[in-house]
Amino acid sequence: MQWETPTYLWLLSLVPALLLLFWLGMWQRRRKLPQLGDESLLQELMGGYSTTRRWIKALLGLFALACFVLALANLRMGSKREKAIAKSSEVIICFDVSSSMQATDVNPDRLTRARILAADIIQSLAGNKVGLVVFAGNSYVQMPLTVDTKAAMMYLNTLSTDMMNNQGTAIGDALETARIAFEQGGELEGKSRAVVIITDGETHDDAARNAAEELAAQNIKIITIGVGTPKGAPIPVVSRRGFSDYKKDQAGNIVLSKLNESMLKELADVGNGRYMNLNEGKSVVRKVKEDVEGLDKTSGQEYTYAEYKNHFQIFL
Repeated sequence: MQWETPTYLWLLSLVPALLLLFWLGMWQRRRKLPQLGDESLLQELMGGYSTTRRWIKALLGLFALACFVLALANLRMGSKREKAIAKSSEVIICFDVSSSMQATDVNPDRLTRARILAADIIQSLAGNKVGLVVFAGNSYVQMPLTVDTKAAMMYLNTLSTDMMNNQGTAIGDALETARIAFEQGGELEGKSRAVVIITDGETHDDAARNAAEELAAQNIKIITIGVGTPKGAPIPVVSRRGFSDYKKDQAGNIVLSKLNESMLKELADVGNGRYMNLNEGKSVVRKVKEDVEGLDKTSGQEYTYAEYKNHFQIFL
């Protein structure tokens, strides 16, 4: 048995408070009546008045108020208890926060669009364990595996290109960090796990393929999502005062950051997953959800739940 909205039960405190006010009013009335004249004459003039009836009306009104409050709180009682298997997967999102994610070949910029996409993915995977690894020149676990979607969204909102001093796009290091995060915080087997890489892929990281092969050997699926365009865009240099210039090479030429789709497709092939481009829109979220739902979920834990029925109507 439980109340659906127990906060409404605090309104029951109004019942004794109103009862006390009514009693005080009746007591004041009884005290002042003798001051108006002869008591027997007053009783004769007030022949239709009944203190008992007033008390009955007051008590009935308070009883109705209490029933109304109980109906609002909605009593729920379990009709039966069932056993079920919690079927979920473990997914780690590797999120690129390198300076190249500030490029504006997608609107308004790569980082903002990637954050929006990651938020949609996390919400679509509610009920599954999700972790977050951030990377640039190196990587670390920003959020361990959790089923707490609100916490995941809070961590996601803190991501920026300023959080990494060591710049670069070390995808191999990110995949290795994800593997360790699975080992330290995961509970399921490899076939119930997936890594989602969100990056512009601008890297010459030879360790990426080796790390992908190691994950694939453990039956961990790799899904890659490219952010940006093959044509590329310059990388803004943003100071505390705002935009100042574009990133330049040693010769003074503006550097163009280009999406490396071939490398991301290769990693997805190695990891038995798929490659998608952020510009594919909502279909990216749908496909990621489909891939995660297709993972082996036979290793879930057993739990007991009660099926509740509403009984608010008994108070009306």
